[in-house]
This record gives sequence, C-alpha cells and structure tokens, in this order.
Amino acid sequence: MTKMVLGPTFEEMLHPQKIESATRAKAVKALKESPLDPVNLYNITWRGADNKIKYEVLPRELTNVDAPIVVIYGRDFPTGAHKVGAAYSVLAEELLFDRVDIEKHTVVWPSTGNYGIGGAWVGGRVGAKSIVVLPEGMSKERFEKIEAYGAKVIKTVGVESNVKEIYDKTWELKRDPNIRILNQFEVMGNYRFHYHVTGNTIVELAAELKAQGVGDGTIAAYCSAMGSAGTIAAGDRVKQVFHDVRRDCRC
Repeated sequence: MTKMVLGPTFEEMLHPQKIESATRAKAVKALKESPLDPVNLYNITWRGADNKIKYEVLPRELTNVDAPIVVIYGRDFPTGAHKVGAAYSVLAEELLFDRVDIEKHTVVWPSTGNYGIGGAWVGGRVGAKSIVVLPEGMSKERFEKIEAYGAKVIKTVGVESNVKEIYDKTWELKRDPNIRILNQFEVMGNYRFHYHVTGNTIVELAAELKAQGVGDGTIAAYCSAMGSAGTIAAGDRVKQVFHDVRRDCRC
C-alpha cells in the first residue's frame, strides 16, 4: 500500500489561513525552530506567518517610473526559494495519480539549483528517496543544502548552461524501473502551482495594494525570470483577469 502523505492543497497554499488552525500554528513555529519537520509543507506559500503576501514596493527614486513596481519574494518559503512549491506540486500529483510509490521508487530531480534543492527538501519531508542531478560546477552551498535535506547528488559535467548533460544522465537513470524522473520542464504540477498559487497571489495583491492607496487595482505589466518557465503560468492567470497586461519574461 502506498504511504499516505499529507500536505497543503492549492487553496491552502494560496490562503494559508484556511489551513486547520493547530496545523498552521505548528507550521509557523517549525519554520524557524525545526526546518526539517514535515509540517513545514504547510509553509509553502507566498504569505508569511501573518497570512500577508510578502512583497516590496520599489521606490520611484529607484525605478524612475510613476506606476508602482511591486516585487513578490519567496525568501520565506521553507528552502528560501519558490521552487519548493513547484517541486511539492509535482511530487504531490505523481503520488495522487499513483505514478510514484515512495515505498519502492526513487525520485530524480534534474536541476541546476533551486528546483533540485526544493525536490530534495520535499522528498525528504514525505519520506521519498531522492536523487538530484546537478552540474558539478554549481556552488558548494547548493550541494550542501541538497545533502542536508537527505538527497543524494549525481554531478554532471559543466555549469548552469550545461543542461543537456543533466538530461543525458536522467535518460541513463530511467532505465531502472524503480526510478521516476520529475522533470520540471514537462510535468504539469510546475505549471499548476504557479497558475493557481503564484498567479492568484499576484491578482489578489493588486486589490490589497489599491486598498492601501498603492496603484489602481489593475496590473499593467508582469515580469518573471526565466528558469523552467513555470512562472509564465502565473502570467497566464494574470492575463485572464487583466486582459491588457503586458507579459515579459526576459528578465
């Protein structure tokens, strides 16, 4: 029988105040006191302990633009980066649809950094055996974090731009019937996390800022940095609400 894994829904990641109160309180406490406790899965959210979105409004003196430019940040996610949300959603869907059995399968996270770190953390919290495939030229801190979270590392030739070598190695690993490759570029969990959670967070933030006298409640432009392109999904959601928004992902 597949082991039961408990974690937040998309709605609970978007609105953590909807998490059962005792679980939410325990998660908030664990974020600082016990970062490897599985209850930290309930800290996968763009909102802080106060349930408010984490953001900064850049000063006009810096931007030289009249329209407010707002940055949301993922520093307070369990691993310090939003990729842990994508990793959780990817693995949760694979478990839900019985494509991964953590009692017998090893999950592989091909990455150049934060997705692999997120996968190592998520895998360890749900009891899955994880391998992160990462270029050997990445920072020492990345390897240390991955191993601290309980995953094994396979180093491939090169640096961040050597993505082909990562996937060459995953094809080798895939020959083992007990290996499951969780490729952020092809699985829809990555897209769905950013569409439902990141995108709706941004939409809701526009209204919250208007109530504070910042902006007019609309979004004129959305910009996300390129990685796996998962955050483009947030732009898809923003575009549905604000039809005239300009979406630029070349940052």
